[in-house]
Amino acid sequence: MPENGRLLFVGLGIVGALLIIFLVPMTFSYVEYYEYGLDQRKTTGSVDTSRVYAQGRHNLGPDHRFIKYQADAHHEDLKELSVFSAGGSNESIGLEFNIDLDFTYFLIQDEIGNLHKKFSSDHRNAIVSRTKEAIKNEAIFVTFTEYFQARKEVEERFRKAVMARWKIEPNLLSTLDQFHMGRIRIPESVATNLLQSRVQNERNEREQFLQQAQLERELTAVEVNAIYLRQQRVLRTAEAEASLIRSKAISQ
Repeated sequence: MPENGRLLFVGLGIVGALLIIFLVPMTFSYVEYYEYGLDQRKTTGSVDTSRVYAQGRHNLGPDHRFIKYQADAHHEDLKELSVFSAGGSNESIGLEFNIDLDFTYFLIQDEIGNLHKKFSSDHRNAIVSRTKEAIKNEAIFVTFTEYFQARKEVEERFRKAVMARWKIEPNLLSTLDQFHMGRIRIPESVATNLLQSRVQNERNEREQFLQQAQLERELTAVEVNAIYLRQQRVLRTAEAEASLIRSKAISQ
């Protein structure tokens, strides 16, 4: 073989080896243990939603990559969510206050393809939005005092309301895990109105007590007077009988 041909052959071999070295790793895509993956073509942007890839190294080809979804727990923290209570008593009708909520949820692995088709990257916003709606809609049936006297029961009611809201079409294809109701904050203006209402209730009860006491005194005075009249009648009757007896005695 001529020297030039040999050099050309060697050069092609080196180029081929370099291409293999650089291209072969590019054919592999990776999914971590805390992720799910969907195959996407780089050139067209199309996504294959028929298969969900779990953790590992996958040979998809150089024109492919993964769209990844979080496989472990998602955590959401809702601060100062404004709600209205039910009208359990005069001081709580239409009472507005804020509550803190936090929860965790998991995506359903077999539904990742459908999740991508329905929501794409907007899934988290849908989760948060529906959770807020569920809490607000359920809160109007809970009295203000129940948040303090039956906290666990209220928390469970909220949890069930959220789960039911997530199942409404389009289904969010997620599983609610932990759910916790945190601090309850009463706005200053509402606290002032509530305090004034309670003070007024105390004043009304005091006035009612004073009126009742006055009535009792008047009834007592009537009874005392009736007893006095009965006493006078008995005394006069006794005096009259005694006078009669004396008169008879003198006559005899």
